[in-house]
Amino acid sequence: MIFHRIKWIFFRRKAKIVAKDPKEDLKKHHQNFSHIFRRKSQWELIRLSFIMMGIELAYAAETAFVSPILLNIGINHRYMTMVWSLSACLGIVCSPFIGPLTDQCRLSLGRRRPLIIFLSVLLVLGLILVPHGQNVGLWLEGQTIHTKSAAGPCAWAIFLTVLGTIVLDFSADNCQTPSRAYLLDMCLPADHTQALSTFSIMSGVGSFVGYAMCAYDWEHLTWTHFLGNNISAVFAIVVLSLIVCVTLTLTTFREIPLSLLEDDEELCPVMNVSRENQVIEEDRRRMSFGVYLRSIVKMPWAIKMLCLMSLFGWMSDVCYSLYFTDFVGEAVFRGDPGSDSKSEEHALYESGVRFGCWGMSIYAFSCIIFSIAMESLIKTFRTRTILIGGSSLFGLSMICLATWPTKVNVLLLSISAGINFAIVFTIPFILIAQYHSEDTFKNDQPDDKKLRPLRGLGTDIAIVNSSLFLAQVFVSLTIGSLVSYTGSTSAVIYAAGIFSLCAAIVGNRIIYLD
Repeated sequence: MIFHRIKWIFFRRKAKIVAKDPKEDLKKHHQNFSHIFRRKSQWELIRLSFIMMGIELAYAAETAFVSPILLNIGINHRYMTMVWSLSACLGIVCSPFIGPLTDQCRLSLGRRRPLIIFLSVLLVLGLILVPHGQNVGLWLEGQTIHTKSAAGPCAWAIFLTVLGTIVLDFSADNCQTPSRAYLLDMCLPADHTQALSTFSIMSGVGSFVGYAMCAYDWEHLTWTHFLGNNISAVFAIVVLSLIVCVTLTLTTFREIPLSLLEDDEELCPVMNVSRENQVIEEDRRRMSFGVYLRSIVKMPWAIKMLCLMSLFGWMSDVCYSLYFTDFVGEAVFRGDPGSDSKSEEHALYESGVRFGCWGMSIYAFSCIIFSIAMESLIKTFRTRTILIGGSSLFGLSMICLATWPTKVNVLLLSISAGINFAIVFTIPFILIAQYHSEDTFKNDQPDDKKLRPLRGLGTDIAIVNSSLFLAQVFVSLTIGSLVSYTGSTSAVIYAAGIFSLCAAIVGNRIIYLD
């Protein structure tokens, strides 16, 4: 009798547990992730964008010191340009897969943050290898920094430094994809424009601070002697700053795991996940390489136009940013980098390079100012006007600068370069966020069901971001021949203007939702 009584109580209690309202778990989840459903403050957007500031600090150290480091370890100019293109070629192959990887990541930490952490670790590794690869390589071969010149170039030093350059550049470029996706995931669609503008602002701040940091002489400080030299001190500061920036971003808000997103219809529209595009149980098998390539070929027309516009926009920016100081030294100051180091022509060239850095500083500062005003400008003049107008302004400015290379034009027309960078860096991703929040591709889905899960926000961000790598490869393979054929670095600036005007023409074919 007692046994039956206990058994009855047990099953009654179990029945109550089974009969529990399933909506209670849903409410609990909504409470745990309530930050997803509210507007974000400006400080919260800044914290979400701090990682871009850290990435730009790494970019500044890379562009300022990698070329001298490569030349110092015995790599000549011809092969040095090939080193710069290696990471871009790797990015062309790998970058498109980063988007689907973040869209389909099933870890409890979230979809975007695991890859951000992984790429940030690679970025730190690259920042360590680049300044110290020579010393490590010499140690592996039993040499020292004092005996390397007598023994000739060190193979290990070259390998480790080149490897560090590739890892640094690749991780810095590709870390932007999950970082943008994480930023958009944490914000309501109404905040997307302001969020991406803040992302661009922090990019400009990182670039501005980074170049100033590289220009400062750290060797006169006592503590920097423990790090070796001025370059090692800069890279050490960048590593610490990057770790702080990444930590500030990743500790802002928790991500909703993909498993919960698939089970909760109310969360899907907020997190840019369409129920029709979710990976259902029978489609959770690994996507083949061919299937993914078909998903790129069959991308919507709107994404194709964004890719083409971004390609021209990045080609114009790469021409400007990589060759601008050389143009100022040769075309504006009439210097000669190949002359004797004690000659007047070489001194003029060095003066021109330093003066060109002022133009680059104005370029970074104008990017910050324009990014701050971008949201208001878009509301007033619409996205189409800002994109086409800004690209046209930069194109015409570069043509004018190449035609009339004066000191005044170097400073004045560099303002348009910052505007162009802010546009290329921000507006394509604003449009992608609008496309997905408005479910623009609902009626443009491929017939193949295996392709549907790949049409996610991270996927499209990665595909558009890949245009940067194509631009780097194209410019590195063609611009050198163009300069040799014309005999003047002004050809690079003319090319930047023409590419930007092409971006403005393509911008007229883009679908705008505002």
